[in-house]
Formats: sequence, C-alpha cells, structure tokens
Amino acid sequence: MVMSLFGGVFVMMLLAYSLVPLFPFVYVLLRWRQAREGTTPDPRLGLKVALHYFATIGLHVMLAAAVAGIYSLVLDEPSTSEELLRVAAGLLVGGGIIYGVHRALLGRLTDAVGSGNVARAFAGLNVVLCGLIGMGALIASTVMLAEESIPEDAFKLAGVLMVVYLAGWAVQGRALIRMST
Repeated sequence: MVMSLFGGVFVMMLLAYSLVPLFPFVYVLLRWRQAREGTTPDPRLGLKVALHYFATIGLHVMLAAAVAGIYSLVLDEPSTSEELLRVAAGLLVGGGIIYGVHRALLGRLTDAVGSGNVARAFAGLNVVLCGLIGMGALIASTVMLAEESIPEDAFKLAGVLMVVYLAGWAVQGRALIRMST
C-alpha cells in the first residue's frame, strides 16, 4: 500500500516531465528573447538548456528521495519503512549523480556569463514545480484535517511532501531572487 502510494507520486512527477515539453518550450522562449533583444544568437543555447533540464530532473529526483526517506522515518511498520528507506537511498544516489554530472558539465562546457537567462528560466521553473507540489500537499493536508477520520498514512505523506517541496520552493525562490539582482 505505502509503496504503491509513493510510487504513484513518483510516477506522476516523471510523467509531468515527459508530458510537459519543458526543453523545447524553454529553448524557443530563450531563442525568441535573443532575437527580440537583437543579440547575437548563442550557439550553445541548446546545450545549456539540455544540461539545465537534466539537472532539474536530478534535483527533483533528489527531492523525491527526501520525501521517501523522511516518510520512511514516520511510518509505523518497520518492514515497509526499511524498504522505503532503501528506495530513498537509491533515488538519492541516482538523482545526485544526474544532478552532479550535469552541473559539472554546465561548468565545463558553457560560459557562466552567457548562461544567466537559462539558469534564471530553470530556477523559475523549479520555483513553480516545487510550489505546485508543495501547495497541493498543503491543500491535501488541510482537507484531510477537515475530514471526520483522518487517513493516517496519507496525512503523513501529504505532510512530508508539503515540508520537502515547500522548503525546495523557498530555496529555489531565494536562488532566483539572487540571480535577478
């Protein structure tokens, strides 16, 4: 039950990334902005967008790992808790590798000066994604509080999602504000 509930959240996150064409959307938007400003087109724009896109996916896999890890600590069943902790460790390692490799490639293959618009665009997308998930979990938690009998496991999951993703929202929002000043 618990694994299927968490697995459903993780699958929904991956579907959102595969269904929402973030890569082409951001690329077209940034290319249009360059044309509108009359600046010389950046020949590495596609590379920058692709690397930021995969770093973003790595970041959200690590956030999902944090949710799984924290949720495993608040569960009452030791066998399910241990299984979920192992899933969290695997997600954290995999997401960390994806994030780390793509951030390192960004530093090596692109110029930091010309990456500002791309970095800001993806920081903004991360603010929106973390905010949507976190605020959805907040609303789910408050709705469950209003119910006659609160479903314990679902309430715990919503609470953990809320804490992790609203914290991610705050961190990404702060990074976006720093980039914009």
